[in-house]
Order: sequence, then C-alpha cells, then structure tokens
Amino acid sequence: MSAHKIKHVLSVTTAGLLGAAIMVGAAQAAVANAPPSILVFSQKPAGSQVSIDYVNIPANGYVVVYAADANGKPTGAPLGSVAVNAGSHMDLKVALSAAPAPGKNLWASLYKDKDGKEGFNKQGDKAVWSQIPMQNAFTVQ
Repeated sequence: MSAHKIKHVLSVTTAGLLGAAIMVGAAQAAVANAPPSILVFSQKPAGSQVSIDYVNIPANGYVVVYAADANGKPTGAPLGSVAVNAGSHMDLKVALSAAPAPGKNLWASLYKDKDGKEGFNKQGDKAVWSQIPMQNAFTVQ
C-alpha cells in the first residue's frame, strides 16, 4: 500500500473515531438533560428483592422503595434503597428489609444525593418532586 493510501485510510479512520466520540458525548448530554423518571411494574419479587424496570436521574442519587398506607400513599421508613449514578439504568434490583406480602402496594421514588454521604439519608438527600413521574406505585404479586 502506498504512503498516500495509508494517510488516506488513517485520516478516514481518525475522522470516523472522532465522529463516534462526538455522538457518544451528545448522547450522554441528552441523557443528563432528560427529566428524571422511574418506571416499575407489578411483579412477583425474588425473595425480599424487587426490580425497577427503568430509571433516569440527572445527578447521582437513590431509588428508594416505600410501603403504602391504607389510602395507597407512600408511608413510613424506606423498605430499601439502591444508589444510582447519574444517567439511565435498566433492571435495577432493590433489596428490601423484608419480603413483601402478595397484594401489598409499594412505591419506588427517586432522590438526589445532596449530603454527599454514602447511603440513602431521608433527611439529607432530596426527593425529586418537580418532575413526573417522580415516583411509581406497583403491586407485589
């Protein structure tokens, strides 16, 4: 192969890699600018673990699972939480303090890590309330 052809191949390859890097960067920026959301469906948990189908969060934070009161609203102390980095996540597992009974309603909520400490802290971390859906109810089967 001639030196001219090698230069051409290298410049085309370099341009292609640069273009791919720009597209990846743009995709990451789009995810970071997407509104926070959480999606979870009714499910049969694996022991004391539930699955969260999809999460998008613009900053590092937590997915937190709560029980529901008689009116179907989130209540009490969290049953479990999992830390998530900023971005989109699929099929997250959240370990709960106890296996939920069939027919029990639960809530999954998003919190931004505001206190910088390891682990979820309801007083130090901030609930994501300004976006819809910021929490999602689901039923244990």
